Amino acid sequence: MKKAKVYIAGKLNDSAVGYIKNCHNMIYWAHQVRLLGCAVYVPCLDFLEGLVAGSFDYEDYFENSQPWLLASDSVFVCPGWETSEGTKREIKIAEENNIPVIYKIDDLWKWSNPKEARSIRVTAL
Repeated sequence: MKKAKVYIAGKLNDSAVGYIKNCHNMIYWAHQVRLLGCAVYVPCLDFLEGLVAGSFDYEDYFENSQPWLLASDSVFVCPGWETSEGTKREIKIAEENNIPVIYKIDDLWKWSNPKEARSIRVTAL
């Protein structure tokens, strides 16, 4: 079975505590997207590699995630993204490459399951 590949975009940069909360938000929504039957790429998980490397800067993380964005079938934007310059960059890149940008889980369900979407409603937080 071929799964739609969905890039999970959302706010990350913040204070240390804010960053952790933003990672939680992104991983929560990635899980919801997986429950819809999609495969996900979650950029915030790159921080684990950054812990090992010890020398990554913002562009190292961003440049690593962009090939995954370009290979994705769609981008799901997590709630709370509005103040994130990085997410705005990702949305622009997706739009420039004709990759659908989706902001609501219901809309992602409809996009990924157009035949079944007429009869099932997805609920989330």
